[in-house]
Amino acid sequence: MDFCFTIDDNIRFLRSLTENKPASIFDNDYLSMLLRLRLKYGLKIQLNLFFADGAGFDLSRMTDRYAGEFAESSDWLKFSFHSYKESFRPYEFSAEKEVYDDMMKVNSEITRFSCEKSLGKTTTIHYCLLTQGGIEATKKAGYRGLLGLFGDDEKPRFSYLLGIDESARARRGEIVDSRSLKIGSIDAVLNTFSLAGAVERVKELIGREHIRVMIHEQYFYPDYERYQPDFETKLDRVFAVLKQAGYESKFFEETI
Repeated sequence: MDFCFTIDDNIRFLRSLTENKPASIFDNDYLSMLLRLRLKYGLKIQLNLFFADGAGFDLSRMTDRYAGEFAESSDWLKFSFHSYKESFRPYEFSAEKEVYDDMMKVNSEITRFSCEKSLGKTTTIHYCLLTQGGIEATKKAGYRGLLGLFGDDEKPRFSYLLGIDESARARRGEIVDSRSLKIGSIDAVLNTFSLAGAVERVKELIGREHIRVMIHEQYFYPDYERYQPDFETKLDRVFAVLKQAGYESKFFEETI
């Protein structure tokens, strides 16, 4: 049995590294928190990136001074495309070229400021919506799988053009093969739960072969309007439950 952990909406820590130039990536508060959890639980972590933050920083400005450290950590820390920037349903109606161009902008910068081994082979698209052209762009850009949101039986969601039956299978924990991509459901978005609620949700999932949990970067920061001061504690408790139940941390790409 395994669990997958991803974080969406990442870009702030990259801006901080570029502007503050710490001696090590792990002098950054966000990355040092992830390293603590890695050392405690053997985590493998994938960070899904925006290209631009909307406030003057984009990945083309990201320093490459830490490429060596990122390369050394690539066995447990990977990066992938999420969206060009924060926006509502950015690719719901997008043609193949727009999606592909945005993906390649992010992918090329990842390999520049880190290394090829750091580039994940799966991702989560912001809002989990793509056209058929977007699906083709995803494959063309080198991605083999997608994680998405499928709601529950009372309030189903439909990600990546999956139909009713395929979406129900994904909700139950199956990895669905659709249009030559492997698609899995994110079982818990941890920032939508209280600490106790997150632990309870994960306990409900114990027994599945694969469990997939995620959170969003911005909830880590005190200046964010919906800051969660228990961000690290919440993750710690969730991973403790999973490890105690015998789950091993894996990248999604290792399970498909």
